[in-house]
Amino acid sequence: MREVIMRIIGGVAAVLIILAGCQTTAIKSVNVHGATAARKRVLVIVNKWWECDPLMEVLLNDNARPASYLGWPTQLNHPRKRPDQNNLPPENPSPIPRAVFTLTNISVEVWCLSDLLEDLPDKPQFQSSSEVKARRLSKAFAGRPVDFVVAVGAAGYPGDASENGSVVVGTKVFMHNCHPGGANSNSNWNVGPFDKIVPTTLDSNAFTSITMIETSANPSVKARFLVPPLNPAPTGRLLADQDFVAIGEFNVTDYSEYDKTDQQTLDAYRSSNDPNLGKSLETTHGLIRSQSEAPFIFVSGIYDRVGHFEEEVSPRLYSQKTTAAHNAGVVVAWMLPKIDVMFGSRQNASATNENAK
Repeated sequence: MREVIMRIIGGVAAVLIILAGCQTTAIKSVNVHGATAARKRVLVIVNKWWECDPLMEVLLNDNARPASYLGWPTQLNHPRKRPDQNNLPPENPSPIPRAVFTLTNISVEVWCLSDLLEDLPDKPQFQSSSEVKARRLSKAFAGRPVDFVVAVGAAGYPGDASENGSVVVGTKVFMHNCHPGGANSNSNWNVGPFDKIVPTTLDSNAFTSITMIETSANPSVKARFLVPPLNPAPTGRLLADQDFVAIGEFNVTDYSEYDKTDQQTLDAYRSSNDPNLGKSLETTHGLIRSQSEAPFIFVSGIYDRVGHFEEEVSPRLYSQKTTAAHNAGVVVAWMLPKIDVMFGSRQNASATNENAK
């Protein structure tokens, strides 16, 4: 009888060991800092929580995304409740992304910058400080090397004609320090480089292949765009060019300054650069670009013409901004398979070259 009991105990122990091994494997499959080392690491970084929520809804909605290619996230931390302002959590030393999508050749981490600031009060001097945001962004880039970066956010369009509801995709950034020399005590990010075009290492052929998301005569991807309620573009467009520039204004934490700093930043850009290539104005694409020399793309969902916030956003704040973020999310969702294929082609070419030696 004793021998039988010992055999049963031994069998149970073996099963537990096997299950523990399976659990370890499952955890490794969603570890964002090295588990899928064979796959290239792609970061999709969204600025504000109200921009990330619509993007995530696209990435999880089979009517909006290429569901058969993206599959379901291997790690999902969405929806995410906003913190209680009367009982803020401590700073998280090891944050995790909103979602991780494991594709054939890439592991895609979706990060929201607001999630990295949840321990701070929901006030502009904290949530919109370029200095604070840059410091917290480093947490998303921690771990194994990053191979590709996609910066996502809503933005203004620096032109007279409305592109509200359209999406701009480019690779270059221009950063202007609106409060140099520490003039804003709440934000003194001085890394830059300021007042010059910062290019990407992504080549033009790769950019074209990634942004060629409409593959039929009928625009099935852009047909998923939502129409903003205020002064929408006649047709929501995907405006994509490797030379397009995201113009960024930095160290502004007083929202009442934006009328002045918007124009100041545009003037700084236009004084020595092609005004036709500056296609969006916002606050964060450049911060994200400054974190890494990995190939970089920005995706700007347009919600107003620069200088027209009060008439084109304020009366319908939620609707106007949400449609812009949603449409940016649609573009991101359909670019991810293209990025996956790009890295697959590079790996195949590398393997072919190795075999030829």
